[in-house]
Formats: sequence, C-alpha cells, structure tokens
Amino acid sequence: MLQAPRNSHVQPPRTWEHMQKLTLCRPLLQQCCDEYGARHGIRIEIDSRHFTAAFFAWVDALAHNDDYRRRNPRDFFQFAYGVLLRDLLHEKAVRIVDDPLAHRVENPGGEPPSSDDIAHWWPAGYMLTYFCVGMLKRTVREECGITLEPSDALSQPAVWQSFRENLVEEPALAIAYFDKFMGIEPNWREPGFVVNRPGSARPLKSVRPV
Repeated sequence: MLQAPRNSHVQPPRTWEHMQKLTLCRPLLQQCCDEYGARHGIRIEIDSRHFTAAFFAWVDALAHNDDYRRRNPRDFFQFAYGVLLRDLLHEKAVRIVDDPLAHRVENPGGEPPSSDDIAHWWPAGYMLTYFCVGMLKRTVREECGITLEPSDALSQPAVWQSFRENLVEEPALAIAYFDKFMGIEPNWREPGFVVNRPGSARPLKSVRPV
C-alpha cells in the first residue's frame, strides 16, 4: 500500500507557541532550572501551584495587549517577557531546594553570598531573568528575524541589588528592569502600562494596566 509522502515543509512549533501553553512552557522552565543547577550547584524546582498562577496571570495580561503585537511585534515580545518575569517572581514560581553556600552560612563563621556573586546572592531572580532573556531572544529571532543581545546592565551587581530591593515594594518594576537588561529605555513610573512604553507609536484603545 502506498504511503502519503511526508511533508518536508512542516515546521516544529516555535518558541512563542510553546510559551503560550502551560504544559509546554513548564518543561522549558524546568530545563533552565536544571542547567542553572549544573552550572552553579544550586538546585531549583518549580512550585506547580505558584507557577500555574503566574502563567495564567501572564496569559491574561497578553490577551489585553494583543493589538500591540500587530503594531510593534519586537517591543510586544519585550514587554511580554518582562510581564512574565514579573509574574514568575511575584508568585514565587520557583524555590531553592539546595544551595551549598546557604549551608555554609548556617555554620559558625560562615558568610552570606556577596552581591557580586549574583548567581548565589539571588538564585531565583537570576535564573528567572536569564530564562526570560533566553526565551525573548529565541522568540524575536523566530518571529521577527532579529538577533538580540542583552546590555551590560545584566552583569552589573549594583543593578541587580537595586532590582531586588525595589521589587519588594513594586513587583511591576520587574518589567522596567527587564527592559534595562535588554538595552531598552525603561518606563519606571508605570511599567505595567504598555501605552506608556517608548516603543508605543500611538495611544492604544485600552489603557488597562497589566
């Protein structure tokens, strides 16, 4: 019996398609957790309930700003991943299971990690930021044909210290710091309003904050 020819033009799902589905997004985050553990010796795991809450908060925010994607896809994805970072951090979507440096602090004479060692000083924030940076780069390359590189701010401990401190009072500032990390001029006052982004060419019909 003859078989139908394989369609050589069928493309695998793109990163953005994976990210918009809970069951496909989670393995991408898990992979990042695993790679982080292998590189820094810190075991991080996903909190299923908190991750699910963060994911659906993010999807809801995207639904209210989908028209911006048609106008400025590059900045839409930048904003989208900044919102994802905000929601993952706010909902505490990951938790530290084992950190050798933390055990050292518990012992007499132990010292806490220096803020210069960002990977150990703030493992959850550092890992989630790099996850969003990686997914943004892949998405923009696939959807817009643009290669992105983060700015020098991503390696500056003072910026990370400011990020962590300010996040306590205003979770939405994660969006602004994510912009800074990617070399985009942040909207520090109202980062959750896409209409106020420098990349927004004209007012949107809705000014609903995310």
